[in-house]
Amino acid sequence: MTSDANGLWGGFDEEFDPLAVDDEVIDQEAMDDDNPLDTVDYPTMRNMPSEMRRESVYTPERMGGAEQAIRSLLDRNPGRRTVLLSIVGWCADGCPTSELTRRVDEAQRDNRSVYAPTTLCRMLERAGALELEMPEVADACEDAAEGVEYLEIKERVDPVWRASAAGLAVRESLTQGAAFRELVLGRDAKYAEVYRAVMEAVGAEPRSKAYIDALVDTFPIVKSPRRFGGHFIDLLERTDAIAWKDRAWRLTDLGRSMLPVIQAMGKED
Repeated sequence: MTSDANGLWGGFDEEFDPLAVDDEVIDQEAMDDDNPLDTVDYPTMRNMPSEMRRESVYTPERMGGAEQAIRSLLDRNPGRRTVLLSIVGWCADGCPTSELTRRVDEAQRDNRSVYAPTTLCRMLERAGALELEMPEVADACEDAAEGVEYLEIKERVDPVWRASAAGLAVRESLTQGAAFRELVLGRDAKYAEVYRAVMEAVGAEPRSKAYIDALVDTFPIVKSPRRFGGHFIDLLERTDAIAWKDRAWRLTDLGRSMLPVIQAMGKED
């Protein structure tokens, strides 16, 4: 080794690990500023000293209760809403992490996410929708001949995620069309005929965004104030009435159950 190399390496401590995480220099406040939705799952977060922690964005404490926190989380993540609700359902009786990861990957096959399955679970956990049950990482053993007790580390630990009562309550409400009734049939009711046309078209066969844009543009009511197809796609996706699959928008089972309701509104008018 050259003298220059000796000089370079001589400046490092023998036990220095360049990949190690130094908990003492983690700035939790700066980390939250960079990740305002608290979606990044840092491996040391659970073990941080209390004085270094900062409360997550969507928590029961900040939102006034677990159900409010869960609803806020879902509302701010419409693209992940369906899979987040599915996760809660899969965890109703407890679901091992390995199985849950497989299910989430399959559910996101047509709608990929930058968030890993475990990160989505952490988001739900912080909001109060899930609880994590950690199994023992080692089995107690005894060497009878030597009279020695010892721990044998398990080769694989598979934590179990379990839905909370609040998580299940929110899921039950939303999968029964509560959000659709509140947003589409309530706040946006003046556009009922547009929603009806979009849902009927998507229900007949999968449609592209361009098709929906053109269809929406045929209604005079969207001219002032100006509304484009994206507005109606966003609300229908947010309320679980439509879903993106195989490069097209499709009517969901919930959407099919809500279609007669919005069709009936047109007849009443």
